[in-house]
Amino acid sequence: MKSKKLIVAAAICTLIIASFLAGSSYQGRSQTRKAGVFATTQSSPQPQQGLSSLISDADAADQKSELDWCAEHRVPESECTLCHPELVESFKAKNDWCAGHNLPESHCRQCNPDIKFAQEELLAPPTAGTSVGRPTGTDVDWCIEHRVPESKCTRCNPELKEKFKAQNDWCEEHGLPESHDRICNPGIVFPQEPPTQDFQIEEKDYSIFFPPNQRDCATNNAVIQFTSTETAKRCGLTFAAAMEAPVSRHIEAPAEVVFDGGKTAAVTTTVPVVIVRWLIEPGQWVSRSEMLAEASSPEIAGLEAELVEAAAEWTARQQELGRKEQLYKDDIIKTADYQEALTDAKVAEARYAKTRGLLSAAGFSDQDLKEIEETMSISANFSLRAPADGVLVERSAKPGQLLSPGELIALISDVGSLWAEAKVGEKDIRDIKIGQKAEFSLDGGSVDRVFGRVIWVAQYLDEITRSATVRVELASSEERVRAHEFGRLFIFPEDGAPKVLVPKDAVQWEGCCNVVFVQETPDRLRPRKVKIGRGDMQSYLVYDGLRAGERVVVSGSYLLKTELMKESIGAGCCEVKPGA
Repeated sequence: MKSKKLIVAAAICTLIIASFLAGSSYQGRSQTRKAGVFATTQSSPQPQQGLSSLISDADAADQKSELDWCAEHRVPESECTLCHPELVESFKAKNDWCAGHNLPESHCRQCNPDIKFAQEELLAPPTAGTSVGRPTGTDVDWCIEHRVPESKCTRCNPELKEKFKAQNDWCEEHGLPESHDRICNPGIVFPQEPPTQDFQIEEKDYSIFFPPNQRDCATNNAVIQFTSTETAKRCGLTFAAAMEAPVSRHIEAPAEVVFDGGKTAAVTTTVPVVIVRWLIEPGQWVSRSEMLAEASSPEIAGLEAELVEAAAEWTARQQELGRKEQLYKDDIIKTADYQEALTDAKVAEARYAKTRGLLSAAGFSDQDLKEIEETMSISANFSLRAPADGVLVERSAKPGQLLSPGELIALISDVGSLWAEAKVGEKDIRDIKIGQKAEFSLDGGSVDRVFGRVIWVAQYLDEITRSATVRVELASSEERVRAHEFGRLFIFPEDGAPKVLVPKDAVQWEGCCNVVFVQETPDRLRPRKVKIGRGDMQSYLVYDGLRAGERVVVSGSYLLKTELMKESIGAGCCEVKPGA
């Protein structure tokens, strides 16, 4: 019994000494290791490993991250002109520049497919049949192409498939182990997986008409490989190069078309009125003072009678003033008598002007008033006339309806002069200035566009929506847009800078992403995700995923999309390799 206790005690002492030595070794290594590496290995969902294994993983990740290599563009990081545009001139000075693809000749894989860099060979995964262990040094058990440990990659090592299937770790739908399937399990992270670098592109406001792409889907790393170049030619595909052209940054907001407030007149009256009969239909052009409707009001008869009385009184006072003025000149009457006659004449004139003004405000024209004075015809019925030239766009009153004073009866406007009013958020309102160019589109795309300029920007925000109104005067809008239509307003706060454009027929939505098919070789195509936005009538603006000069499939891209979704493209024609 005592001997067993001694053996157990000796084993415990041995473990304590080994742990102490390993801890000392790790403390020395950690002084040159980045802080984020150990945090990544600690949070790994993989089964626990020995301390020495964690140290080896961290060192390998450190050395790999310090390697001079741009994984996104497959060139040395210190020479990448896409990440460091300031290097462009130095390559051009060396006469090392491909103008067709905007890359150094020594980096252009389209012109020189056999380009290899020393760093690329260090990062290359071992081929099938070679050792797939975890060697020390700069080698890491990681398959960069398929984003899984190389020793467990079933695409590079197909013989491992049966092993995973035996462990019930297999996704039949995607042909991958469940523990490697990022489509079914997007949160998968491996200890040796290098941290994902978030390449920050220029901030863009992507339109609601172009949804964002999913990060992990069946399109990732897929390649379409034809059996031969002749087979690719017989498929009838047509290609076009992505081009670079000046494109302006724009601010997009929902908008409504409204009538031009400076060319719109409201038909109203200052007395209670009933519309007896309309004489003009909506949409008809009317001239100023033209009859719109027959109306009736009990107050009109009283005003007409007062007008006749005021006109007669003013005439009499004028005659009286003329007589007394002559007598005053002959020194027959006193000055006081003449001034009294002058005052009476002015009072009568004021009363007459007041009555005429009330009738004019009620809708009477000068001709109507003159006719009343001459004929002395008193009636409650009168003619409602147009206050300005334009189109009768709205009849608010129905026949027989009693309207209160000031209530809208009709609306007349110039339908060829319209405004577009949009609600712009407080983030963008500071960039909008009067005079900037703008475009209005009914469908939010490129059809039925009407151009205009900003004429007014509100100096205050709505306290609820936190937005401000922007008003654009539309040019040549007659018969293209109509008042009260809704659409999208695009305001261009600055001049255009060169951007990449791609033909619209080249972009396909494959269920979760917008993709184009890039020609790598005459018999090889690669689907590539792109972030797109509104361009012109024939093209989309590409924010990310494609460079100017790269050739993409235009005619036939839809066929490639449908076959890509089925993971094949016909027997013997070409093959879709999900992870090639």
